[in-house]
Amino acid sequence: MICCKECIDLLFDYFEGALDQDTTKSLEEHFEDCPPCIAFLNTYKSTTLLCRDTLNQVEIPDEVRHTLQNFLKEHKKEQEKK
Repeated sequence: MICCKECIDLLFDYFEGALDQDTTKSLEEHFEDCPPCIAFLNTYKSTTLLCRDTLNQVEIPDEVRHTLQNFLKEHKKEQEKK
């Protein structure tokens, strides 16, 4: 079973649907038995949606958008190597 630390580390990929089926199942089993992680999950979800909604309302200059996208792609590649 997944511990709380692993749960937090996996949240982004969980929301993006990027986890394999076994990991998703283990994570959801952890949520069933861990009220603090459920609270964190709900807060994370609300914060993520709020940020996405806010960013969709603000126009980001193309140069900043491209720089941010490249940074995030590189960060994801580094995370996948771990």
